Amino acid sequence: MHFATRFAASFLVALGLAGCVVYEPVPADPMQAPWQSAIGAIGDAGLTLVTADQATGTIRGTKGTTEGIIAVRMRGDGRVGVEISARDPDKRDPTLVQRLTDAYNRRMGR
Repeated sequence: MHFATRFAASFLVALGLAGCVVYEPVPADPMQAPWQSAIGAIGDAGLTLVTADQATGTIRGTKGTTEGIIAVRMRGDGRVGVEISARDPDKRDPTLVQRLTDAYNRRMGR
């Protein structure tokens, strides 16, 4: 009878869970995840973080004369916009923008 009681209790718990709905939490600040992902992408791409100015939404990282820039800004339609660019005067790192983009997307779970 002990086994039957346990089985019945387990069955009722499983049945109760079948009616549960799990919702993704809505972030209080929609800029937080993109901002943190952009900061992490700088390091992932092999750059040293130089500035991360949340007021302007600008993140900069460098390696030698090469600079990666990520701008994270709220758009007029309420979505977050991310722009990734690079300055490479000596043309030493032609894949930097792609590496930054890939690192950012990975950190955002894309």
